Amino acid sequence: MGYDYLKLCNDIKDLTNKYKSLDVFHIGKSVMGRSIYCIRVGMGKRKIFIGGAYHGLEYLTSLFLIRFIDEYMFRIINKWWFAGFNTEDIFKDVTMFIVPMVNPDGVDIATNGLDLLNIHHRNLIDTVGIHDFRHVWQANARGVDLNHNYDANWKMTVPSPSPTKYGGENPESECETQAIVNFIRKTDFDMLLAFHSQGKEIYYSFDGTNEKKAFLAAQKLADISGYTLIRPTGSDSYGGCKDWFIKEFGKLGFTIEIGKGKNPLPISMIDDVFLDNARIILCASEIIS
Repeated sequence: MGYDYLKLCNDIKDLTNKYKSLDVFHIGKSVMGRSIYCIRVGMGKRKIFIGGAYHGLEYLTSLFLIRFIDEYMFRIINKWWFAGFNTEDIFKDVTMFIVPMVNPDGVDIATNGLDLLNIHHRNLIDTVGIHDFRHVWQANARGVDLNHNYDANWKMTVPSPSPTKYGGENPESECETQAIVNFIRKTDFDMLLAFHSQGKEIYYSFDGTNEKKAFLAAQKLADISGYTLIRPTGSDSYGGCKDWFIKEFGKLGFTIEIGKGKNPLPISMIDDVFLDNARIILCASEIIS
């Protein structure tokens, strides 16, 4: 079983019932009209954007972020440290804006398959030509790979709608991408973390911008998690969310590839990936605080 949009909505409802200080709002809509939820955690002047499930098969990142919020808030309330980090200090100094599922339509296609009564799904069959997307689908409901749709050396990787790698007609063509960039542009973030799967890797650079500073910060994240630092090449080196953030703002942005195996990583892997990636978020928060 995967972790789909309905499960996300139920978990967000549970979180807001448990932790009254959480602020939940939506920053836009998907192609199919689903809300792209953001959860604000903390009260500090420094701001960090954290996103997950840019790709349909990578729904383990959504579950991780929801669980992180739960564990973090539990420790805040009880005044406990978390994985060696002082949660009270981080909560006072840093505000996290967490979008656990950037691509809700793609996640639902990857987990639940196609609904032939749905016009968007029928259009995908017409344009892409395959009828079962559950084990291959990374894109949104228009067949656009959202992590190739950002305006950062944007280029075509494949020429038409596809389960993966199609960057759209032009940069920021997709409503999900527009929701992210518009929100980030108006919020003045100090850092961005984009969670993907898989590989236990941290991508830290884009086009040589702030290379030394980015490497030193990324090394701290690697040391605390045991993940490997990677300078992206090929199709991984352009069009992504962290690439755009670095290009547009000149600030620190990182892509974290959680876990290891073949996508979709099983939900049962959550315990294996949780602590290492929680440390990455907490360490990143200390870096900018």
